[in-house]
Amino acid sequence: MTPNIRTPLFIFGVALALVAFLVMLAFGLLFANRAQVSTPVRVVVAARDIDAREPLTADMLTTTSLPSTAAPPKAFFRLADVTGTSALVQIYKGQPITENIVASNPDQVTPSSYLPVPQGFVAITIPTSEQQGVAGFIAQGDFIDVIATVNTQLFSPASPRQVTRTVFTSLYVLRVGPQSVVPRQGQAQGLTSSITVLMTLCDAQYMDWLALNGTLKYALLSYHDYAKGQPAADASCPSTVAPGLIGPAQVQARYDFLKG
Repeated sequence: MTPNIRTPLFIFGVALALVAFLVMLAFGLLFANRAQVSTPVRVVVAARDIDAREPLTADMLTTTSLPSTAAPPKAFFRLADVTGTSALVQIYKGQPITENIVASNPDQVTPSSYLPVPQGFVAITIPTSEQQGVAGFIAQGDFIDVIATVNTQLFSPASPRQVTRTVFTSLYVLRVGPQSVVPRQGQAQGLTSSITVLMTLCDAQYMDWLALNGTLKYALLSYHDYAKGQPAADASCPSTVAPGLIGPAQVQARYDFLKG
């Protein structure tokens, strides 16, 4: 082949190879860009800083749009799935909520998450036993009435006798038994030495006096008679105000054990 023919063929071959390289480079860039494009998804994030052990409510949460490739594993996509859980660790504003940083059962949080005590009320632990506490059938979430038996000599020396009166009604049972470091499964129930109930601070002082000076017994209400909504406070015993000194005179004035 003469030199004047080989030169154009060589140039054509180089040009063809360059075109092929450019085509392959274009295809590579196109597929790389397509691989990087992902469908956006909305994930649940913290609307503000949330402390460890704090129960999560709807106002603490919001949603934000993220590429599906950027969404963390086990993220939540619906606010309803997170509301009512408790934070296991500190959660910062804008941080996605994932299954490993929240717990649906407050007793699974170590240390235990805050007790669900409504504003204006306190949690108080009262002693119980088989005969005193319905043979251990009182469970978390139940409502009980408290019956007190005292000697009237505490109020008057005349004609001392034992009298019985229902002193509290529809007390909500927050917990049964002492706190344990072992994670619980379900609601604690059975024979124990104590139960924790919701009361006002004022009522709690009367309960303490009656427990020290009388005998208490608990009546378990039928679930048909359970109270609805937040417990009601006695108007004569303000919910967040300590009533001061509690003694026989104050107890007699409130419950009138000498009547009859």
